[in-house]
Amino acid sequence: MTYPLRGWIPFVASLACALVPMPAAVAKPPLSIDWRTSPLDLDLRGMNGARYHFLCPPGKPLESLLTGSGPFTDASSICSAAAQRGVIQATAGGPVTIEIRPGLSGYTGSMRNFIRSNSYAARWEGSFVVITPAKIR
Repeated sequence: MTYPLRGWIPFVASLACALVPMPAAVAKPPLSIDWRTSPLDLDLRGMNGARYHFLCPPGKPLESLLTGSGPFTDASSICSAAAQRGVIQATAGGPVTIEIRPGLSGYTGSMRNFIRSNSYAARWEGSFVVITPAKIR
């Protein structure tokens, strides 16, 4: 006995699978870091344009590990950069997003939010910026 729809079964089964919605990608929680962690420590140099999410604990900015004013050198403390930019308060910590950028021919330090960053007058091969969260209206 032959079944006329026999060749249709795999086709219909594949069509049914194609119509089932796939679950949405689950966002990864931010990586917990400390006040000494830099993008260079995490081997992020050269990942230009990529964004990374971190969670800074409550702590104290390390001005000796902060070079530039945004962009910062990729040897700078991520948490200290976020505190200087006003994205987090050092005493509370919090989530931080950075974007990796190419290096610059020099970096200018500044004083912001009572945190002083250092200048560096020579080329440094990697940098990053702290992404400021969008304000909800």
